[in-house]
Amino acid sequence: MTESASIHILYAQLAKEIQTHYAFAKKEYDIPALPEAQCIALPLVREAIAPILVRNNDADEITDMVLAGHNRVRIIASKTKGVERRRGAQILRALGMGGRAAANKAFVPKGKKPSDVFDLNSFVFGDSGTGIIGGKEFVFPIHAAVLYSDAVSVQPKREIVHSVFRQGGIAEDGGNFDAEDKKSSSNIFTTYAVNPGALFVQCLVIPGRRLTRAALEHLLLAVGLTGAYGGATAVTGTNLRTYCAGIYWGRLERAINAPQEMLKALSDARDIDAVLVKLQGAFKTTYPQYIGREETDKSLMKVIERFEHSDPDLLAQYAAAREQVAALFDAWFLPGSGKDVA
Repeated sequence: MTESASIHILYAQLAKEIQTHYAFAKKEYDIPALPEAQCIALPLVREAIAPILVRNNDADEITDMVLAGHNRVRIIASKTKGVERRRGAQILRALGMGGRAAANKAFVPKGKKPSDVFDLNSFVFGDSGTGIIGGKEFVFPIHAAVLYSDAVSVQPKREIVHSVFRQGGIAEDGGNFDAEDKKSSSNIFTTYAVNPGALFVQCLVIPGRRLTRAALEHLLLAVGLTGAYGGATAVTGTNLRTYCAGIYWGRLERAINAPQEMLKALSDARDIDAVLVKLQGAFKTTYPQYIGREETDKSLMKVIERFEHSDPDLLAQYAAAREQVAALFDAWFLPGSGKDVA
């Protein structure tokens, strides 16, 4: 396709059913629909709009790696996916459509069904939990429909990192002497943070024709426009703005999905507009079908507006999706749904 498509062309090519009854076995059973050859890619640019701490343990100054010829700051996938997965659960709670289980605390108690715990957010972002079904303990693994790459900085690390001296244990008088213990606080350390203006490239990939329209729009809402990213004490408030450089798809994955290839395509681009233009150019020459950045932005803003105003059609779409994923999880995990044909 040489011109940007309408979002409705993509919607028409998404999955309608997410469940299949598998009959090629001694005992028939229900499973998620078998994957088909389809790959949807969402290249993202994350812009730091406040200092952001990026580290995986207390010993790290900042998490980094050498990629595309430079040492760059690396935000591992879970640092962004975790935030957006939690936001997705919050969206379902706001609409009364799910989000009953806390993140990473899923348990199906005796007398409850998997659909009482798992929901559309579980289907999109993946989930796992344990439970008791028929007096037996089970593990419930749900593979994510969307795969996150790491987010890697466009600029070299040396250009976008600063350090700040910090002192904890300040007393009421402004000093660091602890009158109770009769000693000064040793809580003195240096924090390394990424500067506002730093840009990161990241790609979200959806393989296998697994998402329905409701699931894709839920993903777009969860990614949103901006948020507070980091881990534990690294969160410093709203610190990352997100841009989507379009939506691209075909039957097979392309190498451009990888952050290293995205960085190579940027050449010397450093400002946000140039980076988005370069990414759109690289992706649209690689994938046979695409929706340009402007059309993607309009679609996202429309979904956000519908959510903010509790649009009846959006609520109906979420309600139908809730029933669809509930039927899948119960048929998939509960015993007795199959038929012995041996």
